[in-house]
Amino acid sequence: MTELTKRQFLGLAAGAAALCAPSILRAAGPTKLRFTNFAGPTSFLTNGIFRPAFDAIEAASDGTLKIDIYSGGSLASAADTYDAVRRGIADMGWGVTSYTPGRFKTATLVELPFEALTSKSASQGLWKLYQEDLLDGFKGVEVFSVMSSGIQHCHSTKEIDSLDGLAGERVRAAGSTAAMMWEAFGAIPVSLPVSTIAESLSKNTLHGSMNDWNALETWGILDFVKWHIDVPLGSSPCFLTINKKVFDSLPEVAQTALREHGGQRFNDFWGEQLDGENRRLRAVVAEMTDHHILVPTAEQLGEWKKRIAPVTEKWVAENPNGERALELYTATLNEARG
Repeated sequence: MTELTKRQFLGLAAGAAALCAPSILRAAGPTKLRFTNFAGPTSFLTNGIFRPAFDAIEAASDGTLKIDIYSGGSLASAADTYDAVRRGIADMGWGVTSYTPGRFKTATLVELPFEALTSKSASQGLWKLYQEDLLDGFKGVEVFSVMSSGIQHCHSTKEIDSLDGLAGERVRAAGSTAAMMWEAFGAIPVSLPVSTIAESLSKNTLHGSMNDWNALETWGILDFVKWHIDVPLGSSPCFLTINKKVFDSLPEVAQTALREHGGQRFNDFWGEQLDGENRRLRAVVAEMTDHHILVPTAEQLGEWKKRIAPVTEKWVAENPNGERALELYTATLNEARG
C-alpha cells in the first residue's frame, strides 16, 4: 500500500467512524426512568396528568429520556415511595406525605380546612414554601414538585347535615392536622391509605371520609358514601421526586427538560387538570338520585371556622417557622384568588 493510499485509507476510516458515532449513540437509546405510581393504570392521575406531562418531558429531552410508569404500586407502595426513590429502587415517584407521619411537618399546612379552594392555588402555596426553604423532610432526592391533592370534602355513609353529624364515628383523616380538625367536631380520626378506604367502609369499620371527588371514583369510595358536605376541608400534600444519583448522571439536555417542566410549571398543570376533573365528577355526583350534596350556609361556615380556630393556632405553635409559613401560604392563596 502506497503512502497516499494509506492516508486515504485512514481518512476514510476516520470519516466512517465519525458517521457511525451518532448511529451508535442512537442505537443505545434513551435513558429509561422507572416511575413508581400507586394509582391504577387507568386512573385519571395516570392518564390525565402523569402520561401527558412525561410525554412533554421526553419530547423536550431530544430523545435522551424515556419515563416508564409502573402503576398500581407494582414497584413500591404508597408509603414506601419516598425512600424507594431515594435508595434507587425506583428512579422517580410520587407520593403523599401523610403516609409517613412526622417526616414532612410543615407541608401539613395544606391540611388546614377553609384555606385553599383549589388544588392549583394550594400547590402554588406549597411550592412557594419549598422555594423559601420552609418545608422540612425533602432531603436526599431531586425534588421535581411539591403539590397539593384535590381539595377534600366530607363524605358519609349515613345522612348528615353538619360536620357534627359524624361525632362519635370513625372518620378517615388525611393527616395529622386533618385529624385535629375531626377531633374538634367530636369524630374519631383514623389514618388509612386511600386504597383501603372503600374496604373499611364496606365493613362498617369506617363511617366517613375526607377526599376530593376524584379519589371517590378512583378508589371505589363513591359506592359507599351517599351524603356529601361540599366544604373545603384542606388537602393532602404530595411530592414527585427523582433519585439524586440518577438525575446527576443524565445528559444536560435531559436534566434541563426535567427542571423546565417541573416546579411551578408542573404544579400549574397538575392543579388545573385535577381541579377540572373534580368539577366534572362533582357534577356527575350531583345528578345521581341516590346521592345528596349539602352546600353549607354562611352561618354554618362561620360556626365551623370558629370551631377549628384552635387547630390553626396549635399548628402554628407546633411547627418551626409556623407563623411565617402560614402567612406566606395564605398570601399566595389570596394572590391566586385575585
